[in-house]
Amino acid sequence: MGEVRVDWDDLRYFLAIARQGTLSGAARQLGVSQPTVGRRLEALETRLGTRLFQRTPAGYIPTEAGTGLVAGAERMETEALAAERAATGLDVGLEGTVRVTSPEWVGQWLLGPQLVGFHDAHPGITVELVTDARLYSLTRREADVAFRFHRFDQNEIAQRRVATVGFGLYAAPAYLARRGAPDFTLGAAGHSLILMNESFGGLADLPWLLALAPEARHALRTNSRDLQAVACGGGTGLAALPHIMAQARGLVAVDTPTPAPPREIWAGVHRDAQRTPRIRAFLDHMAQALAR
Repeated sequence: MGEVRVDWDDLRYFLAIARQGTLSGAARQLGVSQPTVGRRLEALETRLGTRLFQRTPAGYIPTEAGTGLVAGAERMETEALAAERAATGLDVGLEGTVRVTSPEWVGQWLLGPQLVGFHDAHPGITVELVTDARLYSLTRREADVAFRFHRFDQNEIAQRRVATVGFGLYAAPAYLARRGAPDFTLGAAGHSLILMNESFGGLADLPWLLALAPEARHALRTNSRDLQAVACGGGTGLAALPHIMAQARGLVAVDTPTPAPPREIWAGVHRDAQRTPRIRAFLDHMAQALAR
């Protein structure tokens, strides 16, 4: 590639495309528009004098030159992020932005209601909360704090369990009036279930409910807890839901032979950033609020 110099900002766009496989995916990761990503890639390829990606119907696939650039780009990323985390760790003020990611219903039902108290205590801190099924990377600084349903397996992530969420089986009053209470000795025959998609791994409530009601009809499968609750409230069927969500919607708890398994929520932060005052303040507030 001769004497051509490539700076880190160029390579951020290149790596995002390589990892996401599309311009739109890279744009979402970087928080910019798709045309911006396209222009940055074209400018980089022009500067280097070579194509970095094959444009295919399946997405952007690195060429031989692109594949060779990935390793060097990732080394630059590691150094740039380490420097950024070191600078962030020197922050001594309770001001600035804390980027937070969580599953959608956790953000809506657990984190969102606690933000009023947090902002009353820390008016100089802005919380940027992204609720998404995608696992944002703490190592690559896509988020400062992440909430997950499982422990983090990276050594560089400091983590703590912040809540245990109780679940139960729920139905709408009108559904129970129409169908009656399910008889689990008969496998809940004559009843309908609202289920999460089986593609979601680690959902303890799904095998629990399927074992409890093997004769029930599967009326709906979805990737959204909120859609489950809406369908349940409309009388579509029985659903295993977090107590906090179901009770707020006026759903009725259904007695079951065994209790629904709870879910643990873990908060993670990169070790280099855990002592940053604004991040520590956010974590401490949420841990105390969720424990209550």
